Amino acid sequence: MIFPNLKNKTFGYLNLNLEAQTWYKEKDLKDTGNESVLIDPKKCQQFIDDTHEKYNLDFSYGGWMEDRSFIWKGGYLEKDKKFNHLGIYINVPSGTEICADFKAEVVKTDDDYPLDGGWGPHVILKHLSKPIYILYAHLEEKNLCKIGDILESNTIFAKVGHAPINGNWFPHVHIQTISPDYYDYLEKNNGWENFDGYGFLNNIKSDSIKHIDPLNFIKIQ
Repeated sequence: MIFPNLKNKTFGYLNLNLEAQTWYKEKDLKDTGNESVLIDPKKCQQFIDDTHEKYNLDFSYGGWMEDRSFIWKGGYLEKDKKFNHLGIYINVPSGTEICADFKAEVVKTDDDYPLDGGWGPHVILKHLSKPIYILYAHLEEKNLCKIGDILESNTIFAKVGHAPINGNWFPHVHIQTISPDYYDYLEKNNGWENFDGYGFLNNIKSDSIKHIDPLNFIKIQ
């Protein structure tokens, strides 16, 4: 499991797009279409806290190939209509330790802070027994690993970050797989600058091949 400190805590699946619509109604908030709840860390944390309380959850996950068109209203992705979430969100407190639950090599570590809405500190691991790369983003500034490290299963390598250093998001970790072919393409074509966690809704079929469900490779608990 990737969160050793959250062993035996209660967690569950949430569709943030649908939950946000319900939250707006329950709080009698006006949907002006001018402000995405995701880009305000404090507002989004209140949304997450309220939703966790509603379902008696300590933390939650979800988001793979999820249509985020409602929750991104007024956000910077709305211009290009890139609403399809390519990885998963796991909504846990800042400072939560993250471990590799498989043997892996650290192939990339980077940080695009102070970019607002970016990855923040992030790490990419190469799975050493399955053909996949896995990105972990929105981390604490000081990673606990470096490029070239070989991580044995259950090795803690990072912690969940906080705003603004994590890309100015509410505390969570974004986990996204990258197929070997697509990883090679990004490397050979210097494609990391435009690498994103969202895609177009009409590209779901191809994106689900490049970014298969991370839950095939990780255990939340």
